[in-house]
Amino acid sequence: MLTHEQVQAAISARLDGEDHGLDDNVVDAHIAECAECRAFQDKAARLSRSLSFVDPADTGMAPPQDLSELILGGVESEWQRTAGRRHAGLAMARILLVVIGIICAAWAVAMVAQSSGMVPGTGEVLDPTADPDGASALIEGAALRLGLASGLIFAAWRPRLAPGLMPLTCTLFAFLCGFAMRDIALGNLVMGQVYALLATGLSTAALGWVWAADRGFSLRGAWRVLGADPN
Repeated sequence: MLTHEQVQAAISARLDGEDHGLDDNVVDAHIAECAECRAFQDKAARLSRSLSFVDPADTGMAPPQDLSELILGGVESEWQRTAGRRHAGLAMARILLVVIGIICAAWAVAMVAQSSGMVPGTGEVLDPTADPDGASALIEGAALRLGLASGLIFAAWRPRLAPGLMPLTCTLFAFLCGFAMRDIALGNLVMGQVYALLATGLSTAALGWVWAADRGFSLRGAWRVLGADPN
């Protein structure tokens, strides 16, 4: 798996006309998907074009032996700032995923405990308020929340896999939101529905955040692109 450092070293070597040891198609594919490396390439290319050298025969001046070091030196500070922001954003997003996952897991355990007194025994009912159908619904809800918790924690461990979980959380949020709107209109909304909406909505947002941070995107960069003046 390519790292940002490998790709950026390959970009610098390619601008310098040196063999970088990577397939150009692989490097170009990474640049097309990575905002951080694309920005690095643009800055390095501008710096390379700005460097002009006259004929050594006229002035005795000659180009440096290793142009890649000069290019890297010109963009290193900006790259370090960008990389630092990306890593900080990714760390916060991963922590948020873990926190939501732990909350969902604890919620699942509480639902299982709640269902324990609602299951009928052998020929008898353990509790006068026993409700087998309600107990089954609670167990199914607990299984769903535990599965969501596992997925969120796994996505925090492997951020590149976060998009695979987003269709599930988006569907859950949209479905629950529809029923919540209905119950608000009927005056039947309960806090459990609000908590479920918060859990699925925050899960979707956190998954999108961790994926974007892992890919090198940032809210600040997106805002600059949206607010750019085409003139």
